[in-house]
Amino acid sequence: MNTIIIQSAVFPPIQQISWIMKAKTILVEQHDTYAKQTFRNRMQIAGPNGLQNLSIPVTKPLGAESKTKDILINYDSPWQTQFLKSIKTAYQNSAFFEYYIDDIEALLMRKDEKLIDYNITILKALLNILEINPSVKVTDKYEKTYENDFRDILHPKPQYQRADNIFKPSQYHQVFEEKYGFLPNLSIIDLIFNEGPLSYFVLINAYQR
Repeated sequence: MNTIIIQSAVFPPIQQISWIMKAKTILVEQHDTYAKQTFRNRMQIAGPNGLQNLSIPVTKPLGAESKTKDILINYDSPWQTQFLKSIKTAYQNSAFFEYYIDDIEALLMRKDEKLIDYNITILKALLNILEINPSVKVTDKYEKTYENDFRDILHPKPQYQRADNIFKPSQYHQVFEEKYGFLPNLSIIDLIFNEGPLSYFVLINAYQR
């Protein structure tokens, strides 16, 4: 695929990265109406108590009419410190924790005003870690349809997910797998901490087209 369009996501799910690695240009939608409880401000990791959701508090300056490009990050609470603690607790025993934690911490602790800027910067850095090098751009207007439209497939809640016939979760070792079984399609940091340089090959195997 030459160009795909995706939803903005913070430390995106593995599924989204598997699409990206097959495209030359990535468009990140920023003119859509912002919806709460999505991967725009939420990431999922495998912690000592199982699946764990980490959500960034945000402010919608235009209320229900706010677009993704308008959303502001709320720093009134110490959410970054709490995120970092959860990530360290979840992955301190992973094979590549020491190798990547400084990079992940630096990205996490950024102080961007807008969520879209935070997410785009993190996405580019993660793709660099994975040695995936597409051109990443944001949309300049909203268009209802695109040829390769992946905007509304992902959702943290299974009942709102759309079918995806090109992604099949590829299993790899997880820290708490013996306790909870394999948890598919977590944040890409789960794969990076557990598989390191082999993450690329796990992503290749997850892409079925």
